[in-house]
Amino acid sequence: MPDKEKKQDNVPVAETIPETKKSEEGKKEQPKKKKKDTVEEQLELIKEELTEIKDKYLRTLAEAENLKKRTSEELKRERKYAGMQLCDKLIDQLEVFDQALNIQTEDKQLQSFLQGFKMIKDMLYQSLESEGVKALDTKVGAEFDPNYEHAFDTRYEPDKPEHTILEILKKGYLYKDRLLRAALVIINIKPETMQKDNNEEIGDNVA
Repeated sequence: MPDKEKKQDNVPVAETIPETKKSEEGKKEQPKKKKKDTVEEQLELIKEELTEIKDKYLRTLAEAENLKKRTSEELKRERKYAGMQLCDKLIDQLEVFDQALNIQTEDKQLQSFLQGFKMIKDMLYQSLESEGVKALDTKVGAEFDPNYEHAFDTRYEPDKPEHTILEILKKGYLYKDRLLRAALVIINIKPETMQKDNNEEIGDNVA
């Protein structure tokens, strides 16, 4: 009998884990899950921030490219029309030259001088043309065009159509594709038409 009792004592007994211990182990595992969730949330936030930074970068890059194009176009325009003001001043001087060359004289020596000056004037006009200056094709009898002509004065000749050019006081010029100066003209307008236009203009100013 004592031997049997000894054998029973040697049989391993399955250990039972108390419920409190299991619940404690379960509680220990939960923080790991929270930590994992926190890392994933941080990664999502980082992704969103990176996406936002990328969008801002692309927008800034596009704006910089547009600014570069606009600046380049403005510089091209400035270069294209850089000589416009100088050409306008030269035309003023050449018109004075023209008036001087219209002198009528019988003096052979003076005629020779005038002929030489005329050649110089023609060369200067050719130089202006090579820079893009072109005289407007304004003609007496043509219809008045306010886009290219400035009405310095009016008078009425009944045998000619109204709103046509009666006299050209100064030539007009283009500089490349821009109007350098409008032609100065006198146009044909009836006195009653002129009075009506003046009344309408006064009415517009009062309104």
